[in-house]
Amino acid sequence: MEKLRKTIYIIICIIAIIAVSFTFLSILRNTDNRFLKMLDFPRIQFFIVLLSSIILFTVYTRKWKWYDYLLIMGLAVGIIIQGIYLIQYTTFITKTVSTAKEQDSATDDQISVLLVNVKMKNRTAQLLLNTIELKDPDLIITMEIDDWWVNQLKAIEGEYKFTQKMPNNVAYGMCLYSKFPLENSKVNYLQNKRVPSFENTIQLENGNRFILHSIHPVPPTLFEDLPDNEGEKEVTLMKIGEKVKMSNLPAIVAGDINDVSWGATDELTHTENLLYDIRVGRGFFNSYNANNLLMRWPLDHFLVTKEFRVIALERMPNIGSDHFPIYSKFSLSPE
Repeated sequence: MEKLRKTIYIIICIIAIIAVSFTFLSILRNTDNRFLKMLDFPRIQFFIVLLSSIILFTVYTRKWKWYDYLLIMGLAVGIIIQGIYLIQYTTFITKTVSTAKEQDSATDDQISVLLVNVKMKNRTAQLLLNTIELKDPDLIITMEIDDWWVNQLKAIEGEYKFTQKMPNNVAYGMCLYSKFPLENSKVNYLQNKRVPSFENTIQLENGNRFILHSIHPVPPTLFEDLPDNEGEKEVTLMKIGEKVKMSNLPAIVAGDINDVSWGATDELTHTENLLYDIRVGRGFFNSYNANNLLMRWPLDHFLVTKEFRVIALERMPNIGSDHFPIYSKFSLSPE
């Protein structure tokens, strides 16, 4: 029995040392090193491992040595570090984007958006069509769209008369479906010539206008057949931040940004008190990985300017993709 306890103790020590080491390295999130950048993603998982380790370590340690106290101290500091990031997505923090009650907001001030990475190889379009029918959003931003998906979504074009389509076969196709006219429509290639971003001005029924930026930057990893930014820093969000700063109109930035925010919107966009993450103060709403409960984090985001209020924010059921769709409804109240 004592031998088993010692074996478990050693295993816990090894796991704890790895988790603490990765936690300290994850502080270096603003780096071009892809390994260090990836450590920024599983903060929820690191937090759980650190917390479990400190509990189990306390239970299985009999004679405390100086290195046991040192490890406990490291685990405690690691929990604090991860907690500083994660607390942004809890109700312990004040919402950076206020909540608006639907009944207190005029209908012609409202705009609803469904954000969905369909996963190009996914061939269960009916699940997405069911979600669209259920939520009836004003705007649908679809990513990883290829020609097959464009054909499947023709079924909604009677309701969504205004579209912008850029399908491709390298997992970065994008289509926008809108009930509102799309003005000043642009396709921007902000970082990679095979990765489009959309820019549209949209006018609501009451005449209020805003700019919608639909984006899908590449992740911090290398691919053989898919676009990546090998040897370059990902700057899509920074360029979007510049566009938002130069415009006099309210803005929504929406998409699978292939990055976690943890409330650090200013760092990602190089804006200061201009764009706000609507998750802050509301919850994680982990959108990826829909197929792996142990590896989930928020990749699909809505960043908005101060003129917006949040009426609803929901993670929708699985549509066969590795991303859950994210639905949000806003009221627009220009100052």
